[in-house]
Amino acid sequence: MRPLRRRDFIGAAAATLGVGALGIPRARAQVGPAKNLVLVVAYGGWDTTYVFDPKPGIATIDAPSGEIVELGGVQFFDDPARPGARTFFEAWAEQCTVINGLQVQSLVHADCSKRLLTGTQSDTNPDIGAITAFVHGSDRPVPYFVLGQTSYSGPYAALSARAGTANQLGTLTDLQYGYPADGIAVPNVLDDAELAMVREHVAARAERVRAARGNHGSNRDRIEAFIASLGRGDVLRSIGPVGGLDYTRDLGVQSNLAVEALDRELSWAVQIETGSFDTHTDNAMQGAQHEVLFAGLGQLAAALAGRPGKHGGGSLLDETVIAVVSEMGRTPQLNADGGKDHWPVTSAMVLGGGLPGGRVLGATTDTLSARAMDLTTGTASDGGVQLQYGNFAAGLLAALGVEPADFLPNAEPFHALHA
Repeated sequence: MRPLRRRDFIGAAAATLGVGALGIPRARAQVGPAKNLVLVVAYGGWDTTYVFDPKPGIATIDAPSGEIVELGGVQFFDDPARPGARTFFEAWAEQCTVINGLQVQSLVHADCSKRLLTGTQSDTNPDIGAITAFVHGSDRPVPYFVLGQTSYSGPYAALSARAGTANQLGTLTDLQYGYPADGIAVPNVLDDAELAMVREHVAARAERVRAARGNHGSNRDRIEAFIASLGRGDVLRSIGPVGGLDYTRDLGVQSNLAVEALDRELSWAVQIETGSFDTHTDNAMQGAQHEVLFAGLGQLAAALAGRPGKHGGGSLLDETVIAVVSEMGRTPQLNADGGKDHWPVTSAMVLGGGLPGGRVLGATTDTLSARAMDLTTGTASDGGVQLQYGNFAAGLLAALGVEPADFLPNAEPFHALHA
């Protein structure tokens, strides 16, 4: 029997919001309270010395202007010309954990991204958002809602809905976005009765294929994933401005959609993205990018804190972990163009989800190399190990209520995230 191929369903795929139909493993491992996830990617590689890992007055590091400040237990770098970080930490430091000295062991954007987000060196493995959506929220209409570019669905593509660079979701949720405007009559836009007939035909055909060829194995998984994805468009439309949303790295726009998706229980995990932090020339642009980032994070945290929890938490922020990452860091010193190049050590931050806050874990040396640490406490220790991307991803999964060993069996979790 020939396995089903993508083109067997390609004519009906527009009804599924671009949601894939790959096979999905059936085992789901949950440990601890299940948490929502908002994965915030600061794409391009941030200069960790601008906020998270202050290094003033060190001859081996070209640091920006500023001074070390501590608020709510979090030590960070502050400067009046860059007020965003102070404003953010004044409100949220007690819920924040900053992690320094995180190893990604590469200088290539794509490699660093997949390692940090999936905990592996494979770009076919699912990232932490896809895994969390699979374990906790696969019955949601849009389990993993991806608004940025940097994510990895792996075998859980059927659970992912992507806005993409051309806003495929917008086109699929409102067919008029697939045609020119400017007063030109829109052809072939179905009315409600016609759309119902198309849906009935697609569903019936899928059932016929399942009856004939989908009784076992990968065929069954593909067909069941396809059928489960039908109708998600109706629910996704209810979020709001998806149809009119152009691709944007505006965290305000993305944050609003993320909060609506979680609050209405349409999604379990959302990926949002800003950038670019890839400052090979004029490293001072890091300041402007950090201002955009912290303004968006403040808006996101406040919006989640302002919505009631769904599962016993006081607020939606109590039930949602915000993970803020950048795939790499920048070199300690400036290059000839006044910029900084790629560096294999980065920082990260998590907040919300009822996790411990008001702390900084890990550390780096005076050359921005990662120091060894105790993975249970997060304190620098010569007898410890360097924090690797697999440890971080596994620790984050555990903090989200997912059994990390079932997805990253060779990585010891960074226990300090939820200790």
